[in-house]
Amino acid sequence: MEALADGPQVQVKFVTQQRQYAIPETPIQTPARLGRYGLSQIINLILQNEGERQRPFDFLIDGEFLRISLAEYLEEKNMSTENMLTIEYVESMLPPTPLSSYEHDDWVSAVQAHHPGGFLTGSYDNHVRLWNKQAECTQILTGHSGAIKAVQWLTSDGDRGTLLSGGLDRSMLAWEYNHANNSHSILYECRGHTGAVESITLNANGDRFASGSADSMIKIWTTTVPTASDHIEDAKETRKKRKTAKDERILKAPILTLAAHTGSVSAVVFNPSSADTLYSGGWDHSVRVWDIENHVNVVTKNCEKVVHALDYSQHSGLLASGHADTAIRLWDPRSEDSSVVKQTLSGHQNWVTSVSWSPSSAFMLASGSYDGLIKVWDIRSKGALYSLTHGKGSKKVFSIDWSNDILLSGGEDNQMKIHRVQDTTGREE
Repeated sequence: MEALADGPQVQVKFVTQQRQYAIPETPIQTPARLGRYGLSQIINLILQNEGERQRPFDFLIDGEFLRISLAEYLEEKNMSTENMLTIEYVESMLPPTPLSSYEHDDWVSAVQAHHPGGFLTGSYDNHVRLWNKQAECTQILTGHSGAIKAVQWLTSDGDRGTLLSGGLDRSMLAWEYNHANNSHSILYECRGHTGAVESITLNANGDRFASGSADSMIKIWTTTVPTASDHIEDAKETRKKRKTAKDERILKAPILTLAAHTGSVSAVVFNPSSADTLYSGGWDHSVRVWDIENHVNVVTKNCEKVVHALDYSQHSGLLASGHADTAIRLWDPRSEDSSVVKQTLSGHQNWVTSVSWSPSSAFMLASGSYDGLIKVWDIRSKGALYSLTHGKGSKKVFSIDWSNDILLSGGEDNQMKIHRVQDTTGREE
């Protein structure tokens, strides 16, 4: 501690929510020249952590990460060393670890992880692929006549399950698979969109799903497997498609159409705690909140640029949106103010095409971009914690998904990549 006692001092009270690292909350005279590294040394000395037991820590003042020295912070805030600072500390998040990479025949445009069912990928080769937890491709589903843009698990018990896929052929297919006998089949085909299906999301009850399309419409569907085809308005086109199909597909119609967007709907996501609350974002520069039960667009958030991606955090209650101006914007959907952005995250150099909140943290977020990077953020920090290169030569990232401790990504390099991410539960306030 003597080596740390040089120069001007400031009185600091260290606090933490992580009980395993708690120290007495007695104010300590601390050198003002210290930053994150020096403050970590102090905490480890007090905890008597030596050698491999030493832990790196991050430090927050008033809910924001400290990335400069205490002296620089005091100067920035027009404070003096006479002020006492209360500093919260949390164990630093370790960098994500690359696990594996899997080649496809074309761009990987959609990925989704699921426990215990493994992984789903959709590709521009028109195929959907199922992967087990050992990242072995177990089945290839063939049925679309265009590139896949969206995939969504419905049910899974490991060996058996159901899922959805949608894409440029303007349709969605519901699939049933069985790993035990290596079989799969199409349960039904969803018809109703006149443009590409860009996004699919399942509600909390598992009885409804929503689709967002390039035709500017959002459609709501049931997950009930029909025994006969519904009446479809584009019957002439449908009959032609069915005649050319190898099998007679059962056709399903939507139960509801939501029309308010004036451009392509690029992302839809249900609130995981409310089966009738849906969020959407699109090319009309808007993020919208929908009450499905009453068929109402209850809140509209207007921003300056096209919305490419959207995700909702049940831990923070915030929406994250990815945009064409390279920014990520955070919104509080409970606020009725149409233009107030809660926070903006900057760091990407091209369109932000996918965002995914941590499943265990109110603060951790991942993003993928056309700049070829995946960034991991703690929204209490002004910059990204980590930047991961998806492929060689800055190949575009199209889709990411964060599930448990796995971060999946797919992109222009024809690869599905898997990173292991440290459990961030312990960093919570």
